[in-house]
Amino acid sequence: MKKLLVTTDFSNISRAGIRFAIQFASQTPCELLFYSVNTKQLEDNIDNYYKKTTQTYKLKKFILSIYKTTKKEVGKAEFVTENHNHVEKAIIAYAQKWNADYICINTSGPGIFNQLIGTTASKLITTSPTPIIVVPYTYRMKPINLLLYASDLAKLGVELPFVKKFAALFAAAIAVYHYDELLDQGDFKEDFNKIAQNYKSDKVSFNFKKLNIEYSLLNHLEIDIRTIRPSIVVMFTKQNRDWFERHFLSSKTKEFGFDTHTPILVFRK
Repeated sequence: MKKLLVTTDFSNISRAGIRFAIQFASQTPCELLFYSVNTKQLEDNIDNYYKKTTQTYKLKKFILSIYKTTKKEVGKAEFVTENHNHVEKAIIAYAQKWNADYICINTSGPGIFNQLIGTTASKLITTSPTPIIVVPYTYRMKPINLLLYASDLAKLGVELPFVKKFAALFAAAIAVYHYDELLDQGDFKEDFNKIAQNYKSDKVSFNFKKLNIEYSLLNHLEIDIRTIRPSIVVMFTKQNRDWFERHFLSSKTKEFGFDTHTPILVFRK
């Protein structure tokens, strides 16, 4: 049974991540832990004990109210609140303590990656050893049945098994997308097709696209996401800001970039 740690700050925006987690758990055996961090430190005394108890009650009430709107049954779930100065450090520590398979967190507004810069979500992407599922605030519940895996092909043999293992939880198909500026030069396309022959199956397909270097990977992805409408986009990241900026920021990305309804699953390279 997979374990999904779901973060919330009780805001309306955070409801999207909770709805995704509920959909996740409705399709595969899963244990959910709903987790909230209060940055106000409380000393250990009897008055603060009751305050902490009230926080946990508030969390449970908030989550159950969202379950009610989805008409999904509450499965195996826990509710935890903690007080900590650093939200992302608290999330990572508790995910490791609980042996979470994934951390689910929402974005803070429109333009998913524009809104990630400097947020808790971006800090988790660049520091968490646990895979992160980033859910746009515009997410609407739908069955998980297709993954778009954006790959540089460098470590396809290592990465693809992780994607296939995740997809198997939902019997989902995988569409591998690779973007390359050299696609139409020399034998590159033939070489890519050989790679596809080695790894494709009934559940795994390959798509090779020309990369326009004036635009970020983000912009290219947005077009294909709107075309095939995947349930989740999957990426593997090097955990540093240089990687993040190189792949998702460019002179032409700007504010319209990647304002989609599609969650993103980020694995660590």
